[in-house]
Amino acid sequence: MNNTTRAAVATAAIGALLIPLAGCGNTAASSGKTELTVWSWDTSIDRAAEAFMKANPDITVKVSNVGSTEETYTALNNAAQAGNGLPDVTLIEYLAIPQFVHSGTLMDLSKVYDTAKLKDTFTPGTWSSVNINGGLYAMPADSGPMAYFYNKDVFYQAGVNEPPTTWDEFYEDAKKIRATGSYITSDSGDAGLFNAMMWAMGGHAYTLDGEKLTIDITGDKGAQRFMDLWQKMRDEDLIDVHTKTWTDDWMKSLGDSSVASLISGAWMANNLLQGVPQATGKFRVALLPTVDGTPINGEYGGSGLAIAKDVADGKLEAAKKFVEYVTTNDEGIDARVSNGSFPATTKTLNQEDFLAKITLRNADGSDNEFFGGQKYNEVFSQAAKDVTGKWEFLPFEPYARSIYTDDMGPFFSGKTDLKTAAAKWQKAMKDYAEDQGFIVR
Repeated sequence: MNNTTRAAVATAAIGALLIPLAGCGNTAASSGKTELTVWSWDTSIDRAAEAFMKANPDITVKVSNVGSTEETYTALNNAAQAGNGLPDVTLIEYLAIPQFVHSGTLMDLSKVYDTAKLKDTFTPGTWSSVNINGGLYAMPADSGPMAYFYNKDVFYQAGVNEPPTTWDEFYEDAKKIRATGSYITSDSGDAGLFNAMMWAMGGHAYTLDGEKLTIDITGDKGAQRFMDLWQKMRDEDLIDVHTKTWTDDWMKSLGDSSVASLISGAWMANNLLQGVPQATGKFRVALLPTVDGTPINGEYGGSGLAIAKDVADGKLEAAKKFVEYVTTNDEGIDARVSNGSFPATTKTLNQEDFLAKITLRNADGSDNEFFGGQKYNEVFSQAAKDVTGKWEFLPFEPYARSIYTDDMGPFFSGKTDLKTAAAKWQKAMKDYAEDQGFIVR
């Protein structure tokens, strides 16, 4: 699902001259014929590639979908180990980038781009996610600032006229909504949500300094805040812990009002439209609640475009141009945003037509006021501005998430408390990290 739960990048001394970032329409063709291979699970990259080739007829871009995000990362690992078969450019989630930094798969783009000029182009959360150990390992292609999606009808029925602004209000609202027979939200064991909530609550559980890795869920303030809240709500039967996320039953629960709201990335808007069209007009969006009302937020999903470390010299300029077009060019960005991706550029987030949007796009291309005429991007844009850049992903984040339910599952089934389960998950990550050669602190 766009960016949810879906390696990476190494330094390469490329003695190439920096070319300027492409503005709208600034896509001068390179000499000769060049063919680029691009891997992407997101079909909006195909549309951006079509627009790029019209502006650059001497460059052919072949986009391949090699499967889900997990399958893409497996294919990247296999190709890297085999020494051939890597794409020239690949879409990669922010969460997976550190894994490929460690494996040395992708190019350090700080060698070919002026990072000082790029910094203010992107939102703080996305920019921090692609800058690792002093290198730039992807260009932000989209983002997932966390937002609160709520069923206004259910809230009104429960006597809640406004969405919660603090987590204390969220808890009180949950009790009122439960009294009507609905749950305020659901979580059956989502590692992406756990990490995003740590981030949004001011946490910084992971730190990587070379081979020295800190894993501190049990002591992280953001993790403690989230676990205290979730434990209380689990104990009082205020969250649905049985309906598995991303299943048909989960979508049904949102559509029939069994679950009244969800915490997710801004990209969730189009997934709601596609998954629960019967709820059109009922849902609204709001900023995520905070601890004390002070603006703070985290990212839940998002991805960047990276260039393979060993891309052929003759393809590097074309690869740079394509990545620039998709991530910084107005036409390239619009080709993706108009098809459901949420932008990572501050310029796009501040454009009047973007902020004024009140409709989503149906599969047939028609407009749909899913959020009842609300200017939803005004909320999402502010949510992106509130994201703190103080977060790092593990250098084996996909693996850590794959074992999440092994240790955290007993909490959701009621067999143990959340902090005990989290301590076991932390130990499993620590043991794995040491097996991989990291010095864990």
